[in-house]
Amino acid sequence: QMGTSEARGGGEDTAHVDAIASHSSAVASPSRTASAKPVGVVDGGVRPVSPSAPHPPPSSSSSSPQIRRAGPSAAPPADAERQLRDRVLRLERLLADREQQLRAVSDNQTMTQVSLRSALARREKDMEALRKETEERDRANAAETERLVRAEAAREARELRQRLASDGARLGRIVHTRAGMRTVESWESGHASRALRRRREESAERRAELERRQKAARRAVKRFRSEAGGADGGGSSDAARQSADGSEETAGEIGGFQHVTDGLDAMEAEESVRAHLQTLRRKEEELAEEERSLKAEKESHIRELKRVASEDSSRFKSRPKLHDRYIPLSLLGRGGFSEVWRAYDLIKLCEVAVKIHQLDPRWSDSKKQNYTKHVSREYEIHRQVRHPRIVSLFDVFEIDEDSFATVLECCGGTDLDTVLKERRNLPERDARAVLLQILSGMRYLSSPSSDGERQGIIHYDLKPGNILFDKYGDAKITDFGLSKIVETTDPGDSMELTSQGAGTYWYLPPECFFTHQNVRISNKVDVWSIGVIYYQVLFGRRPFGEGQSQDNVFNNNIMLNAREVEFPSKPEVSDDAKKFIRLCLTYDQSFRPNIAQLCSNPYLQLKKL
Repeated sequence: QMGTSEARGGGEDTAHVDAIASHSSAVASPSRTASAKPVGVVDGGVRPVSPSAPHPPPSSSSSSPQIRRAGPSAAPPADAERQLRDRVLRLERLLADREQQLRAVSDNQTMTQVSLRSALARREKDMEALRKETEERDRANAAETERLVRAEAAREARELRQRLASDGARLGRIVHTRAGMRTVESWESGHASRALRRRREESAERRAELERRQKAARRAVKRFRSEAGGADGGGSSDAARQSADGSEETAGEIGGFQHVTDGLDAMEAEESVRAHLQTLRRKEEELAEEERSLKAEKESHIRELKRVASEDSSRFKSRPKLHDRYIPLSLLGRGGFSEVWRAYDLIKLCEVAVKIHQLDPRWSDSKKQNYTKHVSREYEIHRQVRHPRIVSLFDVFEIDEDSFATVLECCGGTDLDTVLKERRNLPERDARAVLLQILSGMRYLSSPSSDGERQGIIHYDLKPGNILFDKYGDAKITDFGLSKIVETTDPGDSMELTSQGAGTYWYLPPECFFTHQNVRISNKVDVWSIGVIYYQVLFGRRPFGEGQSQDNVFNNNIMLNAREVEFPSKPEVSDDAKKFIRLCLTYDQSFRPNIAQLCSNPYLQLKKL
């Protein structure tokens, strides 16, 4: 601080610190002055004097040399030298103070850096410990989640099998018997079906009895009326009458009724029988409804039995963790070369559907490559689409060299095919709601994206089994295994059909069965499929080939001859619905609307049905 204050007192000193610092050692002491460069004082400052500069001539009044002053009065040489030494000393002290301050700052910086490094090291150590603790906690949570998921899946499987065993006594069970070298599968009815059959037989016997008594009562009424004009009612004293079935009936017993002595008794007997028949008719309707309900319950029971049998025979029945994140919970369905499992995602903590594709080890390499290429193409198509009415694709991974899997959105509900098996058909308003949701997804699917990233797609395999429902009952389209990409920007353009024989024949249009060359198709194929689906949802049956196998549909040219669609009288549907279906099922595809045109149909805008 002293050096700083002195520097502030002499501003001209601090202005020349750098110039004087190089000469400070020359003037620090008298012994060093002789070897230093000459200096001069100019305007109170200090400047070096060049050794080669000539000395001023001696004054006439004095023989000693004079130092030129810049000020108005010249100082003696001794004073100038003393002042110069004082200034140099002050500058040296100032430089020393500056160096000390710089060392202090440097020391402070070093200490700060050391402190920061130490704090950073401690923080990194704490972060590493926290990271390890978090990882350990996450591993523990994941392990506990996996344990709970497996325990819940095992509990559900155990309770399901117990329920199936319990329901088997009531609904029936599948039995296997040996017939020579073959095992024959048959159905053994449960006690509910047997009881229902007995009640049906009793109802039939009761109806036959009541109808017999009704006929007898009617004959008696006619007889009493014809004899009403006879003397003394002699007609009622006849010994016996022959009934229509050959049995004898006395005058006092008509159709099982005692004490029938006149026309009034006969009328009362007839009305009583009529009332009994009405009661029986209501009971028969209730019995028929109970039978339909039992049939639907039995079919669901059979499907569940077969599903459980497939699950127990699957290679994934032990529920191994797939791709280090998916836990299989229950088998949803099995196809020719694939299984679909309801699974739990340990990372996203939600349920998903894992479709496992399995290659037969006995296949040739070319067949394996073709199948893999087919599934990869399905994945490439499916991964491009994102829409609320289309099942989402999340992931694809390999299990081993002969199997791989795709991870799909788990809808949580059933499919339209199961709904129709349970309910047979839907009311028109409910059916149209499903239709609108299907069309919403198909309009998106058939139209290329505006950025050119996604082209138009022909689904080619629309059917009730590929219409899934989520837990809220909303429809979603799935299964793009047979889908085709339209390579042009116009969604209405056609493309050559290269996969004749594939698909579900009841839902394919006639052009898919043409055998001549260069058959071209467009999304009008899906329009036909939508028409068939809507017909089936409304009437509980397909418009063409109902009750026939897929082979018969193909061999008998059912779809090639599907020129006219006929509608049953029951259930009743609106004429607008029939007109819409006829439009979808137009035989000539050149007159059939495409998806975009179908979506603008007035029937879809009607508020009242």
